[in-house]
Amino acid sequence: MRLLARTTLASTLLFACGDNGDMQITQTQPTSLDTGGSTDASSAPTTTPATTGEATTDEQTSDPLTTSPTTDLTTDGSSSNGGDDMSLMKIHGSACATDDDCKAVLGADGVCQKDILGIYALPGGYCTTYCQLPDQQTTYQTDSAFCTMMADCVGLMGYFEACAHECTDNIQCPRAGYECRVMPQISNLGDPKFCLMTEDNMIPP
Repeated sequence: MRLLARTTLASTLLFACGDNGDMQITQTQPTSLDTGGSTDASSAPTTTPATTGEATTDEQTSDPLTTSPTTDLTTDGSSSNGGDDMSLMKIHGSACATDDDCKAVLGADGVCQKDILGIYALPGGYCTTYCQLPDQQTTYQTDSAFCTMMADCVGLMGYFEACAHECTDNIQCPRAGYECRVMPQISNLGDPKFCLMTEDNMIPP
């Protein structure tokens, strides 16, 4: 099955590439949940703001947060409070064992992702929600309407599309087995980075 997933993904990537072999990446504005192109806001996913403090990977709230987990930085780029304050993996990307762990912080659509297409393992589980990209040339969508807390939708249409926060430094991805990197195999030069598994988490064929 892993070999089939790799072969199918490779074939799709070749189809999505232009004549020069590079994938034509476009960044689009958030789209409606209505696949027919409707912009009716009532079709977008709804979330309930948390009534308590900010959640961490150790403390989960009963309602999903709707604000970005980013924190204020000092002029040198470090966290004003130090420690885990710069983590972008407190909600999206938090550790999990079951979908219920993720529903507690992301709402009814929360899922505990354990791997990506059987190609990369996600150590300790990865809380996220699924999203939709508009076409196979678009590998990320900023502030997707399908994602909460201003997260982006990243992946490949029809294969793997999930929500994550854009990062700029490994310190923002403090969980063991993760780093700030572009999505492997489908990204082009200039694509944003996300808190994703390190390369040594590739599953042997």
